[in-house]
Amino acid sequence: MKRQQEVQRTSRELLLPEGRRVSTIYKSDFPGGQGPVLLTSRSVWWGTRDMVFRTDLATGKREVYLPWAGGKGAIVALELDGDSVRVRTDAREAKIRPDSGAFDGYVRLRLGEDQLVPPPGACQKIAKTVEEWLGVPYLYGGNTKAGCDCSGFVGAMLRVAGKGVPRTSSAIAQSGKPVLGELRFGDVVCTPGHVALYLGNGWQAEAPQTGDVVKKTTVWHRTGATARRFL
Repeated sequence: MKRQQEVQRTSRELLLPEGRRVSTIYKSDFPGGQGPVLLTSRSVWWGTRDMVFRTDLATGKREVYLPWAGGKGAIVALELDGDSVRVRTDAREAKIRPDSGAFDGYVRLRLGEDQLVPPPGACQKIAKTVEEWLGVPYLYGGNTKAGCDCSGFVGAMLRVAGKGVPRTSSAIAQSGKPVLGELRFGDVVCTPGHVALYLGNGWQAEAPQTGDVVKKTTVWHRTGATARRFL
């Protein structure tokens, strides 16, 4: 392992000892901020707010670990612990083991435009239907293209794959299978009183609670989130 002190960090990138630069921007035109960095022989890790990012040095692939289902705290340190990375926040301590899929209260999102390509079959049908529903007006209690609310939209999308879900956001959040490891296309992101459909690369589709229209948004900086799987 190389020493953490050898990595220089700006608000937008990491400068590694050999001169390689790794962008820390995870949202268009949004500075990556400051936080701890950990450089190993295989990866570079960094913390931003409550999120942990990792870039594979061989492939350049990037992923993020989000605190899920009650995980919380600002990240203050990242430390190597055997085959794990210990994440210390101002509220707790956790261990992420990427090779074994054990994320200790975090959920992994793989990043990159390739992650927006849905798996073949029903997922591609859902992705096509999402595009057709963009711009549908918000309507409390609605579940059609004439107007829909958040749970009506999610239910309509999953019906394309032949999956039925409860009608309300609170019931959806208690149904299906809990997502404890990796978020994937078609998972339902649940926050208090609201649900959205995960699309990949940090994006979701939703009918916003406050009205407006069906749109694509990012999952960054949501609070109190869990996820359920129906596909």
